[in-house]
Amino acid sequence: MMKKSGLAAALAVAASVSIPASASVKNDVEYLIAQMKSSDCTFVRNGSEYDNLQAAEHLQNKWEYAEDRVESTEMFIEEVAFKSWFTGRAYQVRCGEETQTSQQWLTERLVEKEKSD
Repeated sequence: MMKKSGLAAALAVAASVSIPASASVKNDVEYLIAQMKSSDCTFVRNGSEYDNLQAAEHLQNKWEYAEDRVESTEMFIEEVAFKSWFTGRAYQVRCGEETQTSQQWLTERLVEKEKSD
């Protein structure tokens, strides 16, 4: 995983080589954001709790900012939706009694999608 300065540098380099996300990546990311939006989970970002709608909006905003630099769904999960760009702290998703990183939660949703496709 990249450190905060490494991610910033990677995004800066990627910004100069803007490649539109493929249709399948867009489809996957939109699916993942919709899964967050329809979940009953709590999203923990930098120590503060957010409901599913706020979490989906946050991920949507980050996606819109980084979309032209995201080359794969995995890159979206690992570099956009996994942690804060400002603090480097991993986002957490709490569903009932279970808490996991957003990376784990989103990856599980992606695996479920791929199994059903």
